[in-house]
Amino acid sequence: MKIQKISKIQNFSLYKNFSWDNSCPEFKQFNFFYGWNYSGKTSLSRLIRCLEEKKLHLDYFDMKFFLETENGNISESNIREDFPIRVFNEDFVKDNFKWDDEKHRINPVLIIGKESIELQNKLKEKEVEKQKIEEEKSSNEKEFNEKSKQLDSNLTNKATDIRKILGITNQREFDKNGLEEKIEEIQKNISEYILSDDEENKNLSLYRDQTKYETISNLSFELKADSIYKKLKNICERKITAQQIIEKLKSNPELNQWVRKGLDLHKKKEYCQFCGNKLPDDLFEKLNKHFSEEYDKLMQELNSLEGKINPYKNYINNIQFTDKARFYPDFAEQYEQKKEELKSKLQGDYINALNDLIKKIEEKRNKPFDILNIDLSTTELEKQLNQYVNDVNTIIGNNNTKIEQLENEKAKIKLKLIKHYSAKAIDKIKYSELKHQIEELEKQKKEKKSMLDNISQEINEINLKIKQANIGAEKINEYLKQFFGDDQIKLNPLDDGTYQIQRAEIIAKNLSTGEKNIISLIYFMTKLEENNFDKSNAIIFIDDPVSSLDSNHIFQVYGFLSEKLKDCGQVFITTHNFDFFNLLKDMVKSDPDGTPNRRSKKDKENYYLIKKIQSNGDKISTITELPKILRNFKSEYNYLFSKLKEFNDSNDKNNFELLYILPNIVRRFLEAYLFAKYPDGSKFKAKADKFFKDFKEVSEKQTTLKILDEYSHEENPEHIQRFPDINEIEVAVNTIFSILENKDKEHYVALCESIIN
Repeated sequence: MKIQKISKIQNFSLYKNFSWDNSCPEFKQFNFFYGWNYSGKTSLSRLIRCLEEKKLHLDYFDMKFFLETENGNISESNIREDFPIRVFNEDFVKDNFKWDDEKHRINPVLIIGKESIELQNKLKEKEVEKQKIEEEKSSNEKEFNEKSKQLDSNLTNKATDIRKILGITNQREFDKNGLEEKIEEIQKNISEYILSDDEENKNLSLYRDQTKYETISNLSFELKADSIYKKLKNICERKITAQQIIEKLKSNPELNQWVRKGLDLHKKKEYCQFCGNKLPDDLFEKLNKHFSEEYDKLMQELNSLEGKINPYKNYINNIQFTDKARFYPDFAEQYEQKKEELKSKLQGDYINALNDLIKKIEEKRNKPFDILNIDLSTTELEKQLNQYVNDVNTIIGNNNTKIEQLENEKAKIKLKLIKHYSAKAIDKIKYSELKHQIEELEKQKKEKKSMLDNISQEINEINLKIKQANIGAEKINEYLKQFFGDDQIKLNPLDDGTYQIQRAEIIAKNLSTGEKNIISLIYFMTKLEENNFDKSNAIIFIDDPVSSLDSNHIFQVYGFLSEKLKDCGQVFITTHNFDFFNLLKDMVKSDPDGTPNRRSKKDKENYYLIKKIQSNGDKISTITELPKILRNFKSEYNYLFSKLKEFNDSNDKNNFELLYILPNIVRRFLEAYLFAKYPDGSKFKAKADKFFKDFKEVSEKQTTLKILDEYSHEENPEHIQRFPDINEIEVAVNTIFSILENKDKEHYVALCESIIN
């Protein structure tokens, strides 16, 4: 099977609505992808791995895709079919290598040696025997399940009948499990629990006729009259003074209040608002000596108390009392009597006391300059009311105690009836007969399970011997030695058939990222040689195999893959490393044995570019044919220049496809140029200062440095969410090209010529 093209990918990572560009060539035997980090390479490998694992990715259950192959089409609808696919990516490494596990164990590679053939034959015999026992066990389990289902159904139906008789509405209160528990409890002395017809009817009548009473909360409310009285008494017994009391006002309270109100109305007035005559010059001075601050404070305190009494009267009149119908009959009339006495006291004497307080307030308001002695019996009245409340609450308490006792009595009758109906149900539902049959079948199940466990153990032991005899570890260690130049790092086969990674004969800890990458890649490639896998008809997808490797190991990985993948049915390799990508261009040799009928190199391979672009406000991944400049020239530098030149020459820069990542392109291009221009080991900023040294346009220079320093760094959280400013990018590209052409024109012209198709 070979994949011809990926027609569409939807709702999968950055491939939100990808469609294959018809101008893009179809896949061939060897397919190489170049793309920068985070462009979508690993996501593409995960899509192909979904086919290998026969399930959609856990994070993208709504993903859709359509792959055209030479043997038919593949989509999410037929993903569970068997496809000869193997994928190497970070998910494969995560599944097979637990780097944090102290034991560093990994599964074996099953390449069987000649000495294990006899074990294989014995294994087949045991597996046939195991299958026979499993069939017997399956038949036993089927009968067990049927009998268990029958008993469960009988228990469920009978439990439903009993609930209906007793009026139990909550199924959980008495279900099939509850019925079975009661049967197990009483079945040794069934006759002891069966009631006569008269006893059944009597208990059932008592159980059904008992009225449902609920406990009642105690009566509680707040008494405030006494505290108000004490505050008022203090105010009334207080005598206020004035600098000069006007006797006429003092002796006439109504006139006094009328003049006090008029005083506020005539402030800053020269004429009387009533008669229109001019006011005497000394009028306000005389009145202010009569109406002092102490007088105003007294009036405020009286008004405040009066403002509390009226709403409190409403509160007292609206106190809610529990209806006597909620009480058990023995306490209903007693409660009603005490309640009415309390209610009468509250709405009579207590309300009158509050009214008396209001009258005293008015009296003091009319005689503010006199000492008033008041004597109200609010303290004694509130003691009486509290006693009434205590009497009512005592009745409520006795009522609640009786109700609780009634519930206990009802619960006892209910239990007696449940046991009675459970005892009568034993024969009707064939409980004992079915229970005995189920127990016998359970016993047989355990015997079959024991037999299966024993034969499974034998099979495991045979498999262990086979695994110990396999040569997978030897091949992996041979490859590791080639990569690292010694046998310090190797896989050691363990007794349980797994491998353990060791360094110098001890468990390998603190492996470098590069070492982990090499070990996992070798392990993957060796697994392609397992006995049950035909790689000549398989699809192999390898994602970024040289991540975190130095240049020496990059060449080794290239050589290793070239040798191991040459006979595979179809190969896909992705990378962000341009040096490695250039090596991949030589992986497929044209007519290596000189046979004229062999297909040419161009018929075997194709090259693609994976890139992340901005589309309708979203960052998306897309796959295109590799630009000719990247295919014809083994330099990313030329490609970067071509993209900057394409943008610079574009008439509609808003629609430039790579606009979103253009700041990164600007930075990478200038880094590459400055590295060659100033090979002195200095930092990028120092080299950039030399590059911009003689440039006179300050604003253009600052804009360019801003693009280089800020927007080209994805790790900067402040700018990663911004869309690049088109004008700033245009200034930056123009500035760099202008300086480059001025300072190094020959090099600039050569770059322009290198990108001409």
